[in-house]
Amino acid sequence: MKHKIIILTGEQGSGKTTFLHEMIFGLAKNNLQVGGILAEGFWKNYERDRFELIDLKSNNRILYCQREPKDGWEKLRQFYINPDGQKFGEVALDTNYLNNADIIVIDEIGPFELKGKGWAKAIESIVKILQEKILIWVVRESLLIEVSDHFKIQPLNIYNVEKVCAENVVSYVIQLCQNN
Repeated sequence: MKHKIIILTGEQGSGKTTFLHEMIFGLAKNNLQVGGILAEGFWKNYERDRFELIDLKSNNRILYCQREPKDGWEKLRQFYINPDGQKFGEVALDTNYLNNADIIVIDEIGPFELKGKGWAKAIESIVKILQEKILIWVVRESLLIEVSDHFKIQPLNIYNVEKVCAENVVSYVIQLCQNN
């Protein structure tokens, strides 16, 4: 079965998460159930300072990572990952929890997942178990091929967020849901 995976892409700071926010709002207006995670970045002194993780099904949020070092938090590049934030994301991406969602969002799939960390195990389970679901993945443009190869997927469509309108992608996703 060909997975129904849509990738939103762009480089770092291109507005991928903002675009995704607009899409989620448009999908919810059409009574579609969206599950998964969104990583919202916060700025301090002109650089990303931290990310909060939002469970799109419950709308709960937690600090996922920050620049400031913390004992017991694993370092990924310039950020330190909150172990409670990691657990929170794993629960939000659990296949049983997501079973009644029409659309599953993962923001973002990147270097951590390519090393088998972060959301890698959850992604593998979702791809294997929830094959009928529509998946929306956020992936940096520079990692598109590597992510597709790593998770052995062929996306239905890849949208660069700087070259398309969120409303058009929402219309496409709604059409996919109606044909699902």
